[in-house]
Amino acid sequence: MTLANKITILRIILVPVFIVFTIPDATWARFVAASIFVLACVTDPLDGYFARSRREVSVLGTFLDPLADKLLTMSAFIVMVKYQIVAAWMAIIIVGREVSITGLRAIVAQQVGDVIEANRWGKIKTLVQMIGGSILLFMIPSGDCSAEVSLRLPPIANFIMSVILAATVWSGWVYIREYKAYFSGSQNKPL
Repeated sequence: MTLANKITILRIILVPVFIVFTIPDATWARFVAASIFVLACVTDPLDGYFARSRREVSVLGTFLDPLADKLLTMSAFIVMVKYQIVAAWMAIIIVGREVSITGLRAIVAQQVGDVIEANRWGKIKTLVQMIGGSILLFMIPSGDCSAEVSLRLPPIANFIMSVILAATVWSGWVYIREYKAYFSGSQNKPL
């Protein structure tokens, strides 16, 4: 197994560790969870760097890398709903986009016979989600997630989430537009 794939698997392993630290109702646990999220996010560019620099790009890595990103970011936004930092409908849009586009890429990959790599907009979306998610996780109110405390955060959180949602929806639209030929029966398919 390549170093890049080991780093990607580490990111996947960090997802349940991150979730475990969101369970206790303690300030220290929330900071540990946010720190684990940031650590996992930092591994994202590392696995790509090592795969390219060592010329070890693999089908497994091409499949696992976006899967790890999606598991990490979807978990974080669901946790933020629990902490009342973001509205549930925002997290639903993010999770819905991730599941839908993953399914679309799987269908296209099956027809092409190879794993479809993330495009530029997908990478930008992931970066925006990871940076915005990190900021939001560190904004969690210390020791209290009651509605009274969390009501102070929505203006900032809503701005950050607006940027995240714009990147998420736009990148999803780009994927759908790029691969719609696979569903219309057109012979002029991309790739």
